[in-house]
Amino acid sequence: MNSPVRAAACALLTAGALCASAGSALAGRPSAPPIGPIEVTEQTRERGLWDPLLGMFVHTSAAADVNGDGWLDLYVGGFYQEMSWSSFFRFGDRGAREISPDRLMLGGPDGFRADPTFPEMRDGNSSGSAFADLDGDGDLDLLVSHYYPYEYVNNRPPPTNGQQVVVLRNDGGRFTRVGQVAEEIGARALAVADYDGDGNLDFFVVEDIYYQPQLGPSSSRLYLGNGDLTFTEATASSGIPDDVSGLGAVATDLNGDRAPDILVSGTRRTRDDPAGAGTYGRARLLVNDGSGRFTEADASVFTMVTGGWNDESAGIAVGDLNADGRPDLVIGAHPYPGLTTVWPQPIHVYLNDGPDADGMPRFRDVTAQTGIGLIDTKSAHITLADMDDDGRLDIVTGVSVGDGTKPAIWRHAGVDDGIPQFTPPSGLFDERTATPEISQWENARIKRYWPTGVNGDFDRDGDVDLFVAEWFPELPSRYFENTTSGGNSIEVEVGPTGRAFGAVVNVYEGSGRPHGRGRGPRPRGALYFSREVSSTESYAGGMLHTVHVGLGARRKVDVEVIAPWSGRRHVVKNVRAGRTLHVQIPG
Repeated sequence: MNSPVRAAACALLTAGALCASAGSALAGRPSAPPIGPIEVTEQTRERGLWDPLLGMFVHTSAAADVNGDGWLDLYVGGFYQEMSWSSFFRFGDRGAREISPDRLMLGGPDGFRADPTFPEMRDGNSSGSAFADLDGDGDLDLLVSHYYPYEYVNNRPPPTNGQQVVVLRNDGGRFTRVGQVAEEIGARALAVADYDGDGNLDFFVVEDIYYQPQLGPSSSRLYLGNGDLTFTEATASSGIPDDVSGLGAVATDLNGDRAPDILVSGTRRTRDDPAGAGTYGRARLLVNDGSGRFTEADASVFTMVTGGWNDESAGIAVGDLNADGRPDLVIGAHPYPGLTTVWPQPIHVYLNDGPDADGMPRFRDVTAQTGIGLIDTKSAHITLADMDDDGRLDIVTGVSVGDGTKPAIWRHAGVDDGIPQFTPPSGLFDERTATPEISQWENARIKRYWPTGVNGDFDRDGDVDLFVAEWFPELPSRYFENTTSGGNSIEVEVGPTGRAFGAVVNVYEGSGRPHGRGRGPRPRGALYFSREVSSTESYAGGMLHTVHVGLGARRKVDVEVIAPWSGRRHVVKNVRAGRTLHVQIPG
C-alpha cells in the first residue's frame, strides 16, 4: 500500500510548463514491497455510509471531488417510484422507515457525511449519472437519467414526470436542480463527451424499454451542449439510427482517430424474438467520423447467448489489457428476471485489433482464452482497476463471493501470446457459504450481486477503494478499503477538470533520461499502461476522472497525455512514485 503523502506535479499541454511541489518527501522512496493477494476490507459503517443509505433501491453512483477539498465525494441515486413498496419490501429490517431519496455523500478524513442541501429528486427513478463541468465554470455539475416503466403508473405515490434527464448545477460545491434537459425518454445510462469537437460537452442517453409498448419504438438520443447547461437534440442530424435501445453505454475512441465513438450494450431487444435460449445479448457500435457524425459498424462480435429476449449484456469497462496501446473491452450480463436458463456464463473480454481499411474498429472475443471462468449470478456491474498496483488492470465486479458480502475481483495475471490472463476469485458456486441473513436475494433464489458501483482512492492512501450499490433496501450498500500489499502508484489528473473526456494517458517504463517536459519527443521505454479519461463506466455508473496508475516496483515512469480531437501530445519524464501529475489540455 502506498504512503498517504502524495506529492504534486503539474504540466500545461499548450505551453509545456511543469511544476512540482518543493521538498517532496518521496524523492528517496524505497522500492515497493512484494505484491500480495488482492484484499479489501469492508468499512461501510466505520466511514459513515451505513445509515444515510438505508431504504435505497440504488441503481447509479458516481465519484468526484465536488467541493474542491481534496477528498472524493460520492453521489448515490436510486429508484424511487417503481415497485409496490408496502407489499414487497421490508423497510424496517435495518431501521429504514421510507424510501430514501438520492444522496450526495461528502468525503473527508473522518469518512462520509450526507450533504443536507442536495436536491432530493423524489419524482423519478435515478438510473444513470455522470459528473462533468457542463457550463465551463470549473465546478463539476451532475447529469442524472430518470426512468420508470409505465406498468407502475398506478403506484401510490404515482410516478411524476419520471422519464427525463436532469442536470444539477454545481456552484462552489452546492447543487441546484436546473431542470429537465431532454424530451421525455425512458433513460437508462449516460455517456458525456465532446462528440462534435466544438469544445462544449454533449451527452448520449440510452433509452431502455422493458415492458412498455405504450412508448412505441425505443430511441436513444444525442444532445449537443450549448455551453450553458442547455442542450439541442441532434440524433438524426448526427446519423444515429432511431431504433437504438440498450442498458449500458460508453463514449470512447475505439479506432484511434481521437474522436469519441459510442458502444451501447443490451440492445436490439424485442418481444418478437423467439422464446428460449438465443443470441439476444447484443450491442450497437456507433463510430464517429471525426466531425460529429456517426456510422453504425458491425457489432456482431458482441453477441452473447442468453436465455430469452429480455436477457442482455449490460456493464461495459474500457482499458488496455495487453499493453498494445489500444482500448479493450470487458462486458457483463444482465439476465432478467431469473438465472435458471443458460447460466452460468462468463464475463466477456474483447481485444481491440485496430481499425480495418475503412477505419471501423475490430474486436475479438478472447474470453475462453483468458482463464476467466464462469459465474453463477448477474455481472451487470463491471469495472477495471489496478487493485494491487502492479501496472495491470484487474476486473472488479458486482458479483458477490463467499457469504455474499464481498465483491468478486479477477486478478490480471499477465499476458500470454497477446492474450490477458485472469485468475478467478474463490467463493463462487460450491465455494459459497451461508449469508449473514435471509434477504430478498435468498427469497428469490438468486446469488447476491450489486447492480452498479464506482472505484476511487476515497481514503487518499494511494490505492483504489470500492463502493458497490445495493438494490434491495434491507441490505446495505457497501464500501471497501483496499488493504492489499501492493506496488507503487501515481495518479494523473487531466484538466480542465470535468472536461477532458477522451484524453488518453499512456505510461512507459522510465527511460532514465533527464527530466523532460513539453510535446516531445515520445518516451523511449516500453508502453505498459494506457487508459482514456471517461465520464462513465460499468452499468449506469459515473467514472472517476482521475487515472490511477500502478507502478509495481518501478520508482519512476514516463507519462504521455494525448488530447482528444487534436491529438496533441504532452510528455513528462521521470515521474516519481507517489506523485499526482496534473496535465492541462486546451479547454
